[in-house]
Amino acid sequence: MDNFIGNRRAVNILKRAIEQDRLPHAMIFAGVAGVGKCTLALLTAQALNCLTPQNGNACGQCTACRRIMAYVESRNKECAKGGESACGVCSVCQARNRRHPDIRLVEPDKKTTISIDQVRDVIAETAFQPLEARYRVVILDPADQMRVEAQNSLLKTLEEPPSRMVMILIATNPYLLLETIRSRARILPFGEIPSEQIAEHLTQNEGKSGPDALLAVALSGGSLGAALEFNTSEYRDVRESALEFVELLLCRGSFTRASVTAAGAAKDKDVFRTWMESASALLRDVYYSGVAAGRVGQRDLIENLRALRQKTRHSQLVRAIEAMRKLQTDLHYNVNRQIALEALFIDLSR
Repeated sequence: MDNFIGNRRAVNILKRAIEQDRLPHAMIFAGVAGVGKCTLALLTAQALNCLTPQNGNACGQCTACRRIMAYVESRNKECAKGGESACGVCSVCQARNRRHPDIRLVEPDKKTTISIDQVRDVIAETAFQPLEARYRVVILDPADQMRVEAQNSLLKTLEEPPSRMVMILIATNPYLLLETIRSRARILPFGEIPSEQIAEHLTQNEGKSGPDALLAVALSGGSLGAALEFNTSEYRDVRESALEFVELLLCRGSFTRASVTAAGAAKDKDVFRTWMESASALLRDVYYSGVAAGRVGQRDLIENLRALRQKTRHSQLVRAIEAMRKLQTDLHYNVNRQIALEALFIDLSR
C-alpha cells in the first residue's frame, strides 16, 4: 500500500481501518477511471490476509499475497490459445489457476455489465465462511454499471453481512448506484493522480523519455491507466492533423483547407475521438502558453503555441475551447463528424 501511486488520503484511511480492525463490511471506491481503484481493492485484500505482515503492510511474498496478486497478472488478458476454451499452460492461465479461492473479482462476463447471475453466485459463496483467508473479499468492478435487479439482489447481503466478509464496489459515478446500496456502504472518494507522480512513474518504471512522459501526462486527465495505454508515436501523427485545423480555426484560414482536414479526421470513428482530444488539448495549451506556461502539457510545441496565442484574440480562443468541448459531448449522439467540424469552423470564423 505504501507504494501505491496517488490518493494517499484513501490509502491512509484504509491502513488505519485495517490496523484498528474497523474496516467497514462494505465500501464504494468512487472516482475517475484509471487511478487504481481496483488495484487498491486487491491490495486491501492482501493487507487483510497476509500471512506475514510487516509494519502494517502486506509482505507481498507469502502464499496468500502472491495468490491475491495473481488477479493483477491475469486481469484483462486473454489465454494465448484464444477462443472460449483455455490452454491451461500459458502465463495467463497459470495466473488464473493460482488465484486465491476466498478473493473474488467480479467483472462483466462477455457483456458490458455484471449480470444478476454473477451476483447470485457471489451471494451463494458468501453464505459460507472463508476456506483459507481470514477475510473473504468480494470486488465488483464496475459496480455502477450493474442493472437495477442485480443491485437489488445485493441488498440483503449488505443489510446482514456475513462475518469475515468485505465487499468493495468500484464505481466511476457512485450516484448510478441505488440509494439503498449507497446508504449501506462507506464511500471512499478517489481523485486524479498528480501529474508529477504519473510522469515519475512513466520515466522510472516504464522507460518513457521525458518528453513522451509529459505528453502522456498532459492527455491522461490524471489517470495513470490512460497514461500507461497512451501510444505516443500514434498520437503525434493524429496531432499533426489536429494542429493544422487549430491553426486554421484560430487564424481564420481557408474553409477549403479546413474541410479537407475535417474529412481526413472524420473517416474513422475511433481515430476521430483521439483527434478531438488532441485538438482540445492543443487549444488549452494555446491558452495556457499566454497565461501560465508551466501548465502547457505539449512542451515540444511551445513556440508554435505561443505564436498562435499572439495572433488570437482572447475571446476567440475561449469560444473555440468551449465549442470544441461541446462538440466532444455531441459525439455521444449520432452526428455527422465532418459536417459537425465544418459547422464549428464556419461559426467561429464569423
